[in-house]
Amino acid sequence: LGNFFGFSIGDLFGGRERGRSGARRSRGRDLALEVEIGLEEAAAGFEKEIKLNRAESCPVCRGSKRKPGTHATSCPTCGGRGQVRFQQGFFSMARTCPRCQGRGEINASPCESCRGTGHVREKRSLKIRIPAGVDDGSRLRLVGEGEAGDEGMPAGDLFVVTRVRKHPFFERAGNDLACEISVSFTQAALGARIEIPTLE
Repeated sequence: LGNFFGFSIGDLFGGRERGRSGARRSRGRDLALEVEIGLEEAAAGFEKEIKLNRAESCPVCRGSKRKPGTHATSCPTCGGRGQVRFQQGFFSMARTCPRCQGRGEINASPCESCRGTGHVREKRSLKIRIPAGVDDGSRLRLVGEGEAGDEGMPAGDLFVVTRVRKHPFFERAGNDLACEISVSFTQAALGARIEIPTLE
């Protein structure tokens, strides 16, 4: 049946970084889905079309979250630092700015198409190749096929988990196939030539 194919999921939570303005930006979310296949398909490999409902970059603002031609402005509450300081006794404390939520900037002109989120949900069809030899629970990683990230950040990944249906005749034992057949007492005692089916 070929080799076992499995891929480590790795970090499913994505990374964050700060842009020049100090605003936190995130890569796109990773997605995961299960695909049910037959034992014949697991042995031979095949191409399958799947449908996704995922967040895509807004075509109007291109993920900037702002109306085209406008710019984000520095948060007047924290001065673009993303934190505000307050005095508590002898100590000076800092906390996340409640107005900009730590981004350091505010969006005074949000995009009307995506309502300032930078993303719109779209249904997409995607063809994926299931390699020969996958087992039940194998994970395939498709880089960049997850949800769109914030402006300038990469998209997340798509993880496809294969579920192999139980076969009515064969059972899988690693890379081997096993099956049970019935023979008569005479065949067992004297030996016989019998016919058995294969996956093909």
